[in-house]
Formats: sequence, structure tokens, C-alpha cells
Amino acid sequence: MKQLTLRRHPDNLIITQVHPPEHNGYVLGRSDDNSDFVPDIDLAQFDARELGVSRRHAALVRFQGATHVIDLGSVNGTFLNGKRLISDMPYPVMSGNVIRVGTLELVIDEE
Repeated sequence: MKQLTLRRHPDNLIITQVHPPEHNGYVLGRSDDNSDFVPDIDLAQFDARELGVSRRHAALVRFQGATHVIDLGSVNGTFLNGKRLISDMPYPVMSGNVIRVGTLELVIDEE
């Protein structure tokens, strides 16, 4: 079965490995002491707050049979290969793409 791997860029530290999104997708963000919300992919341990990551920053979803990233109206933006995404619009991602949430850069690999 395919795996989706998110690595911190540029040191390639593996953040998580999950199955590609199907129905609900995965919310990327950060947990904190002021909220009960815990995102599917919690970036808090990677200095997410200091790097401008929102609690509900972006999502990885399945759209038209492929993995896409959607900015969830984050304050500091979501970027795909350096281009800022328009909120609530799905953008296709491929292996090797760089997703930036706030100033935290992640490389996505789908194997």
C-alpha cells in the first residue's frame, strides 16, 4: 500500500508517514495549551508556533484521484514550491514538492 511521507526541509527529518488521504484527509497544524484541538498532523514539536503555523493551517486531501493541499485560511499562508496558495482551493502535490506552512518547510513523498 502507498505511503505518504512528510519530511522537514532541509534536514530531511521524517515528521510523519501516513496512507494517502481518502475521504476526510489530514489537517496540518499545531496543538497548544490554549485549545483542545489536535490536528491530524501535529507540527507543535517542530517549533510550529514560532514558525507561524496556525492550529488549522492546511489539509492534505484526495481530489480527482490525487493528493492535493488546501490552505485553510491560515494567517501566514501555505506555499507550494514557493507559490502562495489561494485559501480553500485544492492544489495537486507530487513527490518532491515543498509545502511551506508559515515558515516551516516540508517535503512530500508519495511512495
